[in-house]
Amino acid sequence: MKILIIGPFPEPINGCSLANQVLLKQLELKKEISVAIINTSSKNISSENVGRFSFGKVFSFLKVYKKIGTISKSDVVYTTPGQTFFGIVKYMPFYFYCLMTSRPYIIHIHGNHLGNEYKSLKGLRKRIFAFFIRRATAGIVLSDSLKNNFDGLLNPKKVFIVENFAQDNLVQKAGVVKPKDKLRLLYLSNLMEEKGILDFLDSLILLRNEGIIFEADIAGKIEDESEVIINDKFQELQGFINYHGVVSGQRKTDLLEKSNVFVLPTYYRMEGQPISLIEAMATGNIIVTTKFSGIPDIISTENGCFVHSKSPQSIFNTLLEINEKLEEWVDKYSRVNTKYVQSYFTEEQFAAKVFKVIKDI
Repeated sequence: MKILIIGPFPEPINGCSLANQVLLKQLELKKEISVAIINTSSKNISSENVGRFSFGKVFSFLKVYKKIGTISKSDVVYTTPGQTFFGIVKYMPFYFYCLMTSRPYIIHIHGNHLGNEYKSLKGLRKRIFAFFIRRATAGIVLSDSLKNNFDGLLNPKKVFIVENFAQDNLVQKAGVVKPKDKLRLLYLSNLMEEKGILDFLDSLILLRNEGIIFEADIAGKIEDESEVIINDKFQELQGFINYHGVVSGQRKTDLLEKSNVFVLPTYYRMEGQPISLIEAMATGNIIVTTKFSGIPDIISTENGCFVHSKSPQSIFNTLLEINEKLEEWVDKYSRVNTKYVQSYFTEEQFAAKVFKVIKDI
């Protein structure tokens, strides 16, 4: 079987590009298949520009169409497009070529915006958007509550669930001994306003003002629009936080292992099921996040605490409670979370579920 993956690959690293990288690695281990890729990665990190048309985006994307002939050499095409009108439009030449050459294609959505985008469109744009999605042989979402993204677009029998994963180098650890001396907080995601980074930093200012002893590590790429205000808050929190930029490999593992509380107060409109939450559980961290999008499908109060979105005070109150019972809570959540990931969220399980969809179609 010849499989073609069309989607973003690192760099930059985000949930979708990492998932494609892991899928490629796992599928290449199977002797009965060969895998080719078309990398559609874009380096721009900006919540304001997501889904918006620009000539810069068009020109940067044109080069990927040079490989469109690879489709005719494949038995099935697996794609991870954007969730906006222009996200789908960019993949239209691929889908059109698939239809012309009778190649089945799969659309895997790494988020929870496709359905809302479809509802918001009108006229010709809505018909174009629907035309190519409805002709997909299968759709994949990250969890059960996200299946409605394909409502009115695909038969429910064609929509499959494939949960995200934690990377093997995190899951295969025999057991990480978590520190209990003080709050050791970690934020590991793109530093975007809608991912809750400003709310998190404001909660740290409240913690500092309360005299709470803590250390916070922050890693990820800063979005362009928020760079000035984030750097100002970094300056205000000097001595309490460490900013590491974009991390991967051992540097990321070290941060996940040295922390005891992972904070992601996201309300990002494209959010589906953040891989970073699963990675944090794999390394035994207490989870502090929001009941947003597909997160409650995989996170419960057995894994940590939920906070209100856009509320530094809610994050502050939750961190205060954790701090008061830190040793007890580390013992309570660490082992539960690591075993949970080992049972349900490995790279092999992720790739096997995707491959099962491919074989079924």
